[in-house]
Amino acid sequence: MRHLEDGRNISEVERIFQMQTYEICVRVDRAFAILMLIQWVACVLLGALYSPSTWVGQYGGGLENALAGLVFGALFALPPIYCTWIFPGQRITRFVVAVAQMCFSILLIFLTGGRTETHFHIFISLAALAFYKDISTLWVASVVIIMDRLVRGLLLPLSIYGQNLKMEWWWLELAGWVVIEVLILILGIHRIREELWQMAHSKFQLMRAREEALRFSSLKSSFLSNMSHEIRTPLSSIIGFSDILRDTPLDEEQKDYVGTIYRCSETLLRLINDILDISKIENGLLQIDRHRFDIKELHEDIHKMFSVKCQDKNVDLELKLDEKISTYTWGDSHRLRQILMNLVGNAVKFTDRGKIRIEVKKDGAEGLYRWTVSDTGKGIDCDNIKKLFRSFYQEDPSISRMYGGSGLGLMISKNLVELMGGEISVESKLGEGTTFSFSLPLEEA
Repeated sequence: MRHLEDGRNISEVERIFQMQTYEICVRVDRAFAILMLIQWVACVLLGALYSPSTWVGQYGGGLENALAGLVFGALFALPPIYCTWIFPGQRITRFVVAVAQMCFSILLIFLTGGRTETHFHIFISLAALAFYKDISTLWVASVVIIMDRLVRGLLLPLSIYGQNLKMEWWWLELAGWVVIEVLILILGIHRIREELWQMAHSKFQLMRAREEALRFSSLKSSFLSNMSHEIRTPLSSIIGFSDILRDTPLDEEQKDYVGTIYRCSETLLRLINDILDISKIENGLLQIDRHRFDIKELHEDIHKMFSVKCQDKNVDLELKLDEKISTYTWGDSHRLRQILMNLVGNAVKFTDRGKIRIEVKKDGAEGLYRWTVSDTGKGIDCDNIKKLFRSFYQEDPSISRMYGGSGLGLMISKNLVELMGGEISVESKLGEGTTFSFSLPLEEA
């Protein structure tokens, strides 16, 4: 079984490797298609401007040589351009490009009358063809240029060297240099292909790790969702019966015990609801329910909900609504209430003096509602601000012990704001206070 799994892994790495090499070949094909056009134009210009001043000018003027560059350039350029367009990344395309590139070297050398500098075009072309990372392509190009040197070097040396001398064996020297360059390029190609294989193997491992992470994340979310539902059912019963029990005749000690049960159960229920929301967010199952609601009434409820706690701490709680805000709007009032409860709840929790301000403004030009929840509490260290919206994150381990909470509220709020098409941000100074701001697009009802 292990051998079978290893075989599948190798097959997958091979597939990734082939895909990488294919993408490289496609990019090189496109580059050579452009190069073919450039060389075609260069042949026409050399034929018209330079060839008449060489021995080639004995057989034709600028017009004739330009026409020769145009015709032969088209013959060499159009087939590879066609192949790179119709068969990109294929081996046949690489072979056609290799032959055409060497033919352009031959044509350029001919049009310059065998000028020495033009012979370097051969070696530059071989180096360019090495970008394919395909050894067979280099050998095809080498055979073309060596055969050309062999045939023309023996029959028409003037067309190669610009001199009509007895140089029957000069083609061997060029062939030797070509073979040396090809061997050096092959060593480089082997090295690069090894690195590409390692990259393919690393990419395969990353893909496997990602799949495993997604699978475990799905299992975790499913487990949390199922367990949260299972726990919430009996917990709701505990809360209900403890609430009923509080209305029965009890002595002071019993009332204290029942109150503790009730408060702890509510805290646990809020935590379970947060975990359910996290599970829905991670699985993309959290839905936004757009409906008509009274936005002013919602904010007044939030103000009333936290005003008692603020009075107990001797902290002022201010609510300011923009006069341009309509009474009724379209949106998800439940999720908006959840966001405000998280932000205002945090402000109340960490503010022991001064005031907390909830401000809502309407941007008529953009149709956005902007919320600001500011406090004069303990503030947040600048290094920890960017970490606030992570799951289960709290600035200091002692916070959970002193103030309670799970560290899920801000993460849930951020995701809810973004799901409703808005943005959320935070500014804070240690010891001076914190300001959370978010915006949401809401339509008037």
